[in-house]
Amino acid sequence: MQRKIGALRLGLTFAGCFLGAGYVSGQELWQFFGSFGAKGVAGLLVAVALLFFTGIIMILLGRLTRLSEIDKIVVRRDWPLLRGAVTVLELLFLFGVGTIMSTGVGALLEQLFGLAPFIGSAVFAALVAVVSLAGFSGMVSAFSATVPVLSVVTLIFGIMSICSNGLVLPQSGGGSNPLMSSWLVAAVSFACYNVFGSIAMIAPLGPYVKSKKAAVGGIAIGACVLLLIAGSVLVSVSAAPETADAQLPMLALAQSRGAAWGYVYGVLLLLAMFGTALSSLVAFVGMLTAKSARIAGHKKPFTAVCALCMFLGSLFGFGDLIGVGYPIFGYCSSVFIILMAVHYFKVKKQNAQKA
Repeated sequence: MQRKIGALRLGLTFAGCFLGAGYVSGQELWQFFGSFGAKGVAGLLVAVALLFFTGIIMILLGRLTRLSEIDKIVVRRDWPLLRGAVTVLELLFLFGVGTIMSTGVGALLEQLFGLAPFIGSAVFAALVAVVSLAGFSGMVSAFSATVPVLSVVTLIFGIMSICSNGLVLPQSGGGSNPLMSSWLVAAVSFACYNVFGSIAMIAPLGPYVKSKKAAVGGIAIGACVLLLIAGSVLVSVSAAPETADAQLPMLALAQSRGAAWGYVYGVLLLLAMFGTALSSLVAFVGMLTAKSARIAGHKKPFTAVCALCMFLGSLFGFGDLIGVGYPIFGYCSSVFIILMAVHYFKVKKQNAQKA
C-alpha cells in the first residue's frame, strides 16, 4: 500500500520543484524581483502567494481527478488542439530549461576558472547526453539532494549578510527587461511558468496526501520555504550590489567570502544544474519517443541532436536566456493556469452536486 504523504513531506517536495539551479544562483530572482527595488519585494510576496493558491489547486485537483497526464489535468474537455498546445509548451519548457542549465554551467566555469563559456557548455551538454543514453536517469534523485544543501548554504549567506550589514533591501529600480514592464507583470510571469513546470509533478501526488488539511498545510510549508530562500538571496545580493551584474550573483557572493566558499558553492551549483538538465533531457526525449515510433527507433542519435541544439541555444548567455525565455513561458503558461483553475472549480462543483 502506498504510504500517505504528510504536510511536511509534501511541503518539502513542493518547494523542491522550484528550488532549481536558476532559483538559488540568484540570476532568476534578481531579474524578476531585485531589479525592481522595493517594489520587487512586493512582487516576491505576490508571486509566492500565487504559487501557494495554485499549488493548492494542483494538489486538490489531483485528489479529485486522479489524473497524471499534464494535458488532461490542464484541459478538462477532450479538445485535441488545446491539449496538443499544452504538450508542445511542456516540450518547449523542458528543452528551454536544459538549454538554460547548459548556459549556466558555461557561466559557472568561467567565473570559477576563467574557462571560455562555450567550452564548458559543450562539455556539459555532451556529458548530459551520454549519461541519459546510459540509462542513469535515476542519478537525478541523487543529484537533487544537492539542492537542499545549496538552499541551506544560501540561507547561511542571508543570515551572515544580515548580521554584517543589517537588513538591506534592493535599491529602488524600475527593472531593465522590456518583457517585464512592471514588478506585477514580472511576479505573475514568474509564478505562471513555475506552476506550469510543476503541474506534472505536483498534481499526481494528490491522491496520496493524507487529507485536505495536510494538502493545504503542506503547500503552505513549501511556500514559506520558497519565500525564506528567495529572501536570503535578495538580501545577500542587495548587501553586495556589485555581484548583481555577475551571470551567477550568488556564486560571485560566495567567492567574495573566500575561495573555499566559492568552490564549495560552485560544485553544489554544478551538480544541481546537472541534475536539472539531465531530468529535462530525459523527460523531453521520453515524451517524444512515447508519441513517435520513428523517434523511438533512433533514440540515441535523436538524443545527441537534442543535446547539440541545447548547446547551440546556450551560446546566447545565461542571463539573456532567463530574461527572455522565462517571461515568454510565463505569458504562454498563464492561459493554461487559468484553464487548470477552471477545471478544478468545475470538478469541485460537480462533486458537490453529487453529494
